[in-house]
Formats: sequence, structure tokens, C-alpha cells
Amino acid sequence: MSGYKYPLLIFLLIFSISCEKQINHDQGSSVNILAKIGEKIITVNDFKKRSEYMPRPAYCKGDNYIHKKIAFNSLIAEKLLSLEFDDNNYIFTDTQKAFILGQKEQTMRHLMLKKFGYDSVKIDSAEINSLVKLSKRRYNISFCVVNKKHMNNIKKNLNDISINELKASIDDEIIINNKTLSKDDDMLEEIRQTLYFGKPKLNKMYGPFNIDIENVLYFEINEWLTRPNITKAQKRESFDLIQKEFTKQNALQFFSRKVSKIMKGKSIEYNPKVFKQFSEKLSEIYLIEKSKKENVIQNKIWELKENEEPISFESIKTLENKIILTHDNKNYTVQKLLDLIKTHPLVFRNKKATSKSFPKELKYAIADLFRDYHITQNAYNLNLHKNFEAINTESKWSDYIKSTIVKNNISNYKNNLKTPTNHLINKIDSLQNKYSDIIKIDTDKFEKIKLSRIDMSVMYSNQAYSKPEPSFPILTSDHNLDYGKKHVFK
Repeated sequence: MSGYKYPLLIFLLIFSISCEKQINHDQGSSVNILAKIGEKIITVNDFKKRSEYMPRPAYCKGDNYIHKKIAFNSLIAEKLLSLEFDDNNYIFTDTQKAFILGQKEQTMRHLMLKKFGYDSVKIDSAEINSLVKLSKRRYNISFCVVNKKHMNNIKKNLNDISINELKASIDDEIIINNKTLSKDDDMLEEIRQTLYFGKPKLNKMYGPFNIDIENVLYFEINEWLTRPNITKAQKRESFDLIQKEFTKQNALQFFSRKVSKIMKGKSIEYNPKVFKQFSEKLSEIYLIEKSKKENVIQNKIWELKENEEPISFESIKTLENKIILTHDNKNYTVQKLLDLIKTHPLVFRNKKATSKSFPKELKYAIADLFRDYHITQNAYNLNLHKNFEAINTESKWSDYIKSTIVKNNISNYKNNLKTPTNHLINKIDSLQNKYSDIIKIDTDKFEKIKLSRIDMSVMYSNQAYSKPEPSFPILTSDHNLDYGKKHVFK
């Protein structure tokens, strides 16, 4: 097989987890049972995340007691419908099985990040306080952009030259510009690290920083102004914010070292002809409107038959037995690659890829896919598939899909319901009575929970699955907890 070898090491640092609200990495705190429905459980953490990370419908989005009970009833109702799925001997489709497994394996990768990243970070209050001071600085810098063809004329050691001397040594036509920067301004990440997480010095040259294929940037700090916090609340808020940033950055650095060891020596060698054919066909699937693509994905997961899918992997079947690449001394056919994609949808770094750039972006996405595959295999070797968080994620998504299938079968309900109908509410009431003897609720814990009324939509970035939680279940507007038994879970 001929083709360019892609060393996977260059793709390692892209792995990251971020969302609009800080995710709690203390996995041990999640085993805090709020309710049991047979063998199914709802933890305090589940209840809060399902109610706050995903938008609740208008009829229960408040922070009052009645709305809290409606939300709780809704999560219990989801478990009751999942029991009906089991009692009726329904089965998952292969697509649904792959989706649930993919969610579990993504949680396993998050556990790897915690184990080899967050757990390795040591917090030094003195260092955090130093970074807090840096975060309050506003810099005045001088900078210039230099074509890489001039790099040989620039001294390797920049300590003893100024930006004006650099300009003179290269080309008098190079323009020196001035700019003021604060921490929240847009800038290259390397520059942000230098100014706000390093030990910056006045009148010192920094660079080169890559701007694009042809140009680099150099800058010099002329002066800075520090605006300190005044109140205790401001100081506490700044400290907490910087500590989170510091922890995340260091965790990713520790984890990147671990992943580097996992991926050492691994590369991808493509079959150019097959890859070109595969890329052309796959671009028809991925280069469609986002809303249209999301509808297609939903149709596939829920096996909806009323609308013919405008796209599918069917067009690639003619290639399925052809070898598209070699990785880790193994040949991968198109079908084998698609099997990996079923549990780990491709993640494109450039969200605005065009038909021209798609082949390159596809190679990046496949490289990231294999990187995550090896991280996942290491997680299995460490028995992280038996970790409570991984098992709970699997159960949560499984019950969510089961309940949605049963709800759809009741009277051909659709997933876009904004409010539950009376028929659905009555069905849930009957299930509360049917299963009341196996429902246990820790009302003492429930009373202590406070929910926010602020709408949030928390998402992971650069992950195979962007939603950290299933959507809030629209199943009932009943606020009565007149079923089950009171129980105290330790």
C-alpha cells in the first residue's frame, strides 16, 4: 500500500473537555442515591445535572418546590417507561446499541483524563495568587509579522535584541505595530500562555509564534497596568476562576504525556485511491446543513420510518471491503473503519470545512478517532468500564432511549413534544401505581436539593458526543409524590 504516513503524535494535544458550566471531576461524590426504581437508580448528581445542564420545559423550569417535584417525577417516569420496555421484551437496534456504548466509552475517556490528568495536579496557593495578579494586567506590546523565509537571519537567542533591532536585521519594510491586550482579548494561545501563565518581562522579545503557513509573530512588552481586586468577594472569585484554569491546563498537560506514551510509534498509512473515493462519498454526508444533519442522526437513532432519510452510509457500501488504511500493523477496510465511527462519530476540528478542505479535515478526524480508540482500550485494561460513572452513564442513556421508544409507541408520540398530553400523564400515573412497591425515595435528600431557574445548555466541545446528559424527559406535569416508599440511602 502506498500513501502518506500520518504520525498520530502530532494530534495528541487536541483532546480536551470543556463546557459552558464547570463539570465536577470528583466522581466519588456521584454515588449518592436519591431514588431506586427496582434495580434502577437516580443519584442526587443525576437529578441536578438532568435538571440544570439541559433546558427544562416551561411548565417546570422554575426553582420553586412544585417545579422541583415535577422534575423529579419526570425522571422517575423515565425509569418506569424503561421498565415497560423490558417487560415487553423490546430490543435495541444495532444503531442504538452503538450509541449507548459510545456514550459509555466517552465517559471512560473522561475517567482516564481524571486519573492521569486532574488527579496529578497539585494546587499551590502562592502560584495561584501570582497568576491572579497576572490575570489583572493590561499589556502594551509592540509586535511585527515576519515571513518565515527571513528566519535564518534572526538570532536564536532573543534576550539581547530589541524589536527594532530585529526589524533592522531582516527588512526595513517590516512594520512594527502597537497593541494593548487584556486576558479576555482574542490572541494566539501561545501568547496568552506567555503573558498570563508565564513570567513575562518588560522590554524582552518573545517569539516566534506561528500565525499561518508563511508567517510568524514576534512581540515585545513595553509596559503593563495591573488593576487589583478590591473586595473580598472579588478576590475569592478571581482565585477560584484562575484555580480552575490552572487545574484544567495542567491536567491536560499531564494527560497529554500519558497519551503520548499510549500512541508512541503509531501512524496511519492511507491507500490514496480508496481514501479519495471514501472522502468524496463521506463529504456528501457531512457537508450538509447542521439542522438537517441533526434530524438525520435523530431519525437513525430512533429508527423513525415516516420520513425517508436523505443521506446514509448506504452509498459507501461498494467500498466496504476495500482496505482504506493501515494502522498499528493492521489493515482497515472501509467497513471496519465505519464500525469504529458507529460508536465514535467523527469530530471535525474545523467546523466550517469545505469540499476542498474536507479530505485534509477527514484525515485529522480519523487520526483523532484512532487516538480515542487507544485511550478507550487502555481504559478497558484498567477496568474503568466497571467504574460507577461509566456504568451509570450507560444506564442513564439506555433508560432514556427505552423510555422514548415506549413513549413513541403509546400513541405515536414524537420526540418534539413541548408538553405532555393528558393521555401520557395518565399512563405515567398508572405506572406509578403499578410499580409503587419497588420505588424507594430518599425524601430527606430531596428536600435539601435546590435547583437553578436559569436556562442552561451545557455542551462538550471536541467530543464524539456533545451532550453530557440526555434531554430532560417530557413525560408528566404531575407534582404529587404519592407513590413509592420513603427510604434513607446511606
